[in-house]
Amino acid sequence: MASRGGSAQGRRVTGPSDHQQLRRDTGPQTDKGQARRDQLLAAARTVFEDRGFVDARVADIVAEARVAQGTFYSYIDSKDAIFREVAEQTVAQMLADFGTIEVEPGASPHARVRAGLRRYVQVYRENARMIALMEQAGTFTPEMRRTRLQVRETWLAQLERSVKRQQAGGIADPTVDPFMVVQVLGAMADHVCYLWFCLGQPYQEEEVLDSLTEVWARALGIADSTAWRRSGGDAPSDR
Repeated sequence: MASRGGSAQGRRVTGPSDHQQLRRDTGPQTDKGQARRDQLLAAARTVFEDRGFVDARVADIVAEARVAQGTFYSYIDSKDAIFREVAEQTVAQMLADFGTIEVEPGASPHARVRAGLRRYVQVYRENARMIALMEQAGTFTPEMRRTRLQVRETWLAQLERSVKRQQAGGIADPTVDPFMVVQVLGAMADHVCYLWFCLGQPYQEEEVLDSLTEVWARALGIADSTAWRRSGGDAPSDR
């Protein structure tokens, strides 16, 4: 096993002690220990976002956290392990943030769709660098593929429940398959945000929201997107 650092006297550390392994397995037992672990996770996110997953080193993380390398290995097994934890922490926060949507009382279904998409864009923007790194790590780490998909699937499950409520309430087209429509629409929103925030496509936010909202609402057959049908008007001609 490769050396995990050494003391000032040159002692090589080749593996965790029983006490270190117990701490890794059970987590910190004191407030001070938890604070130190949180410090390492925050430092790791900074380093990963700055250097990328491949180029980041444990030495960079401990330097950012201003702790000894031995302290790192008291809590975390490896760079891969701390990246997974940072990714899981990011996922948990994103999923919580998706639920904090600000909607005016009495807002129309169309406005509610837009508010949900606006929140998705905001949360994606705040975490775009970590999402890009999860995409990168997911190409060679099965755990990261699962973590990345967890963000998407949990968000889509929330959307699917929303679509079913809209269908039950006579707001959305009852013939639409809730599962597949949110899979397709979710992929659209996700890829637009990836092009925008990760690859640098220079979109304008309101224009993105206008287009996403209209496509989303029309796909669901939401009433105020199809007012021309209710008023007896004809579809626009090609002329």
